Amino acid sequence: MKRLEGKITVVTGGAAGIGQAIAARLASEGAIPVIADLNFEQAQKTAQELNGIAVQTDVTSSASVNALADRVLEQFGRVDIVVNNAGIHIQKLAIHLTDEDWDSIQNTNARGCFFVCRAFAPHLMRRESGRIINIITKITGNPYSSAYVASKSTILAFTQCLALELAPYRVTVNAVAPGHIGPGTGMEKWFRAKADLLGQPWEEFEQAVLKGIPLGRWCTPEDVAGAVAYLSSDDAQFMTAETISVTGGWSGYSSTPKKEMV
Repeated sequence: MKRLEGKITVVTGGAAGIGQAIAARLASEGAIPVIADLNFEQAQKTAQELNGIAVQTDVTSSASVNALADRVLEQFGRVDIVVNNAGIHIQKLAIHLTDEDWDSIQNTNARGCFFVCRAFAPHLMRRESGRIINIITKITGNPYSSAYVASKSTILAFTQCLALELAPYRVTVNAVAPGHIGPGTGMEKWFRAKADLLGQPWEEFEQAVLKGIPLGRWCTPEDVAGAVAYLSSDDAQFMTAETISVTGGWSGYSSTPKKEMV
């Protein structure tokens, strides 16, 4: 028997990128994936490939998230694993971020995670079983990413608090913090945009990043999915309030932004 055989698994932002890789890995280990994504067409395609179901979900809306929980519990009668992966990133200097930029990132990343946890946690508590895994980031102290990093730091703090609240119910809450996810993935565009913001040729920027990664390559969505699979399994039943970093030993490389006129 596969170690996640029959486990009902919700993955937000699961239609593509990291979320799709997570859903695929968990499905390969026997889980039944629920692909919750705003892009319903892509979610349906991914769900069909993985023998799961798709639910169009806007994580910035508590009503939409509550409807997701109702749909899952009505169709399957339970949920076992919840992965909060949905997120967005806007790269600007902090002084150039608009109110709308800040709110958009916080609403999708931090509030979205909260809405999903609040919707599913009571069910997990009643069953005294389950896993919540939140995707954050290891890339902190990063120029042009203050709103994104702030939202992920909020999720980390929330994860650590929620883990203690759910521990008496044998529900674990952990985080996975990827490092630099680059070429060949949906995340590559952010790094190419960062290189442009820094005024660096892509090749120069990439070499600087890779120099700081002892394993010598970019992180992949599949690397992240492996950590999520572990935390979803019984092998991690005594882990909670923890963060697994998936960085290849990244040493903390950070770029210095160009000096701009204020």
